[in-house]
Amino acid sequence: MEIRETQYGVLLILAVALLILFIHPVYASDELFLTGIVKRVDLNKKTVVVDVRSQSCHGIREFTVDDASQLDDFVDQRIDFSIDSSTCEPGGVYKMFPGGR
Repeated sequence: MEIRETQYGVLLILAVALLILFIHPVYASDELFLTGIVKRVDLNKKTVVVDVRSQSCHGIREFTVDDASQLDDFVDQRIDFSIDSSTCEPGGVYKMFPGGR
């Protein structure tokens, strides 16, 4: 009888653990990966202007960055980067992650 109670206790603990794993929220991050040519870097505003060549976000776009000085040497050069959104709306300013995240 004691063995059955112990087995039920173990099964109950496993069931609760599995339930917690299945219910645990999942955090997803949507990013858009782009390619473009750096046109201008503003170190004071921490922004970068890029002529984006990717069809999903084509055109001259402005992006914010954590450290604009990293991109200062890339003016007039092609870069690959990601932004913190799965879409690219006209006029929107998105955060850029050079080289992806």
